[in-house]
Amino acid sequence: MLRIDSADNINCKKSQNIAFKAQNAHIAYPQVQTLPNVVPDYNVKAPMLYQKNGIYPLPYGYQAHSYVLANGQRVMIVPKQGSTVLKTYVATGSLNEPDNVRGISHYIEHNLFNGSDGLDAGEFFETVDKMGAETNASTSMAQTDYFISSNLLNEGDLEKKIKIHASMLESPKFSQEMLKKEKGIVNSEINMYLGNPETIITNATLKNLYNIKSTSGDLIAGTTKNIDNLTREDVVDYYNNNYFPANMVTVITGEVNPDEAIKLISKYFSGTNKTTHPRKFEELNPVQKTVRQDIKSDKTNSTRITLGFDGPQNNDLKNLACMEIIQDILTKGNAGRLTQALKRYDSSANIGFEKLGSRPQDHVAVLLDAETTEENCEKVLQEIFNQVHSVLTDPNYDLEARKKALINDYSNIFERSHRLNNTIGRAVLDGTFEYMYNYEGLIRSITPQDILNAANQFLNVNRTAITVMHPDKKKSGNVSFTGTIAKQAINPNDVKRYRMSNNFEIITNNSKTDSSTLELTLKTDTIPQAKPAVSHILGEMLQEGSMFRTDDMIAKDIMRDAIDLHIDSNANSLKAYANFSSQDMNKTIQTALEILYNPRFTDEALEKAKSRIQTYLTSSDKSVYEKMDKEIFGNTPFGYTRGDILDSLKSVTLDDVKAYYSRILAKSMGQMVISAPFDRQPDLNRVIFSNLGNLPVVVPSKLITLDTYIPVSKTKVLTDTDTKNQAEVLQTFTFKHSDNIKDKVTIGLMNHILGGGSSSRLFNDLREKQQLAYRVRSNITSVGNTDMLSLVIGTTTEEANKTSYDNVQKSIEGFNKHVRKMMTEKVTPEELESAKLNYKNYILNVNETSAAKNDSLAASFTSYYGPLEDNEILKVIDTITAEDIYNAANHIFRNKPTYSILATENTLKANEKFLKSLED
Repeated sequence: MLRIDSADNINCKKSQNIAFKAQNAHIAYPQVQTLPNVVPDYNVKAPMLYQKNGIYPLPYGYQAHSYVLANGQRVMIVPKQGSTVLKTYVATGSLNEPDNVRGISHYIEHNLFNGSDGLDAGEFFETVDKMGAETNASTSMAQTDYFISSNLLNEGDLEKKIKIHASMLESPKFSQEMLKKEKGIVNSEINMYLGNPETIITNATLKNLYNIKSTSGDLIAGTTKNIDNLTREDVVDYYNNNYFPANMVTVITGEVNPDEAIKLISKYFSGTNKTTHPRKFEELNPVQKTVRQDIKSDKTNSTRITLGFDGPQNNDLKNLACMEIIQDILTKGNAGRLTQALKRYDSSANIGFEKLGSRPQDHVAVLLDAETTEENCEKVLQEIFNQVHSVLTDPNYDLEARKKALINDYSNIFERSHRLNNTIGRAVLDGTFEYMYNYEGLIRSITPQDILNAANQFLNVNRTAITVMHPDKKKSGNVSFTGTIAKQAINPNDVKRYRMSNNFEIITNNSKTDSSTLELTLKTDTIPQAKPAVSHILGEMLQEGSMFRTDDMIAKDIMRDAIDLHIDSNANSLKAYANFSSQDMNKTIQTALEILYNPRFTDEALEKAKSRIQTYLTSSDKSVYEKMDKEIFGNTPFGYTRGDILDSLKSVTLDDVKAYYSRILAKSMGQMVISAPFDRQPDLNRVIFSNLGNLPVVVPSKLITLDTYIPVSKTKVLTDTDTKNQAEVLQTFTFKHSDNIKDKVTIGLMNHILGGGSSSRLFNDLREKQQLAYRVRSNITSVGNTDMLSLVIGTTTEEANKTSYDNVQKSIEGFNKHVRKMMTEKVTPEELESAKLNYKNYILNVNETSAAKNDSLAASFTSYYGPLEDNEILKVIDTITAEDIYNAANHIFRNKPTYSILATENTLKANEKFLKSLED
């Protein structure tokens, strides 16, 4: 789905689950006439009256409490364990905009954070940060939504969240000063999108598919000209006509009492706004015959193909489910028909869905994307036609397995408050909420004829918009108070650890649903010596199946049970990841072990792997991190560049790969983390032990950290040219990793204050005050015993009619100003308290699902603190002081930084003298 988030990158993810849309299905919300009296027990105006529609059952024992306020706003509340997500969905998006103000929905989304009744500019982010919560918003073609999420670590957090959430939505100030400030930030974001090849090709395809006449290169963000020309009157008019209560749905999922939560909602959501003139709805006229557009662009190194089809209505749940099954048939894993067909061209394809209008009867676009080379472009396009047509002509697929995959994914939704919230919000907007409980039954009712009908209607190659983007080679360049409510990330009672007689270490985690996940690792304590391309080739060859069965055979076999299995490798390990239903655990483990212990080492598999790597590396975009990694890690697997890998690719033999694999296997430790419903199905333990107990003896597990650290002796500036009009600036400090949990927590807190959040120093200065960029951040990464703290910004230096080459210097000077401040001044108690709450929320959120818990538990194999390290982190957070952060800053920033800059040739020339001055 193509959406724009207000505080992060464009999120160009193709939807993996278009759930809960049904033909002519809706909840009949009663007219609000005589409503129960709500006692005004707050020192404010009387709460908005409301009526409870009822309690709707959901799978796995969950319940949805449905309400409607007297002003028409709908509210859904679902109590569940985990983070508490408060989110409001507004049924307006960019296809509700006249073209001369295209981008106004996204611009308003930004401005709602800039002050409202009772909230000064910047106070919203500050309040959210002090709760340790996270917030964001996004705009799509069909809706705009806003959320606040946290784990309610203090009494009163829920009321505070609802209060500021309602204020920003219902009473924005739209001050001239803030409107002007936000134009620079939004325009920076637009420039970023216009350098994204996926954005360019998707927008071109949708325009052609529906005959949309627009001057905007991006149908959501609009144009910088549009944004510059917007007046306050334009903004207020659009807001008043689209942000009215009956056009909004508020959903709460998390640890709340519904009766208490609705009282808070009724207290603060009291808007009575109504439309003043007819709302705009884009006229969408699907093409009646296939059209094709070819584009040349210097923003891509590969040839990209997108086919757009007019899909089902938003509320046509059955046909949308059929389209997901067709998506599965064509592109799911190695067994997908299109996946298989495109392998010979070292290409792959994805199918996604784009909701195009805010009304239930509006349509969803089906987008089929592929990347390839110029040489293979037409062949790939023809293969796409062939395989799409095969859905109609060859019904030889396992429909029951496809249904099972959808049902398994549906069960995963209930593990995450965010996913459940999004699903409910979408379902209420589309009038299909009642199908959430019966979704499994609806899926099971789908017949082969339903699939054929959907393919005929919604995947017709004679009525598609085709866009092909070709690379333009001529232009391409080379007080420690953090909450009174104690929580645990992982329930110790759910976790058990075993060591088998063959030294395999096993950690099990009990889960609530039948959806199960595993992570199985064979890992050495050293990196085997080999040519740069060998580890990459090994990873690709592990996708080719086993010596007993080809990848096609395995893929088709596990597909019948909707098992999602991925085998991979890195510099010193072999890994298997899987998602599956608990009833298929035995088959999943056996298949993973079959591939790990018997890889398909053949000449044919070797050549396929080389070809895929060659295609990927030669067509991938430049990265600001590549030269940085080379400088820090040198001639090791962590520092290999694309050139290093490509140069060695041809010389790698099958014996090289076998030797590398054998060296890993011979000295490996065996470790597995698995989440499943062990309490409800005790026999699952026997399945694990019987499978792993028959494996060869492995090296006893021990704590290992690869020795990768090399001190940086002098400041260096690394540069490379690119064609994008935004310069990427990266400044990195390296320091030796500490195994002490207090050090880890202290540095994490410091990073959040510096640039890790929406109220951080870098965000408030370089983005909000100086308006240098839409996105600026700091982050911490680790490779072996090397930790890296990086500051990164994408700042516009060239536009159509002006240049801002000095933005590179301003960005770096801004980085260094805040680095010096960290070293010379202690953080404030307010900053520290907010950072602690944010860190706690982060730890709790990343452990919400079973798969996420697996990652945390697997990390314990390299920790002195065991499987429950994240629980220990939650305790340590409370002990950190401002003095600790001051000392950590001086420990890290006393080291020499390394800079990496990716920009246009003109930008680098204009900054040559300044960049030279940075080096020692």
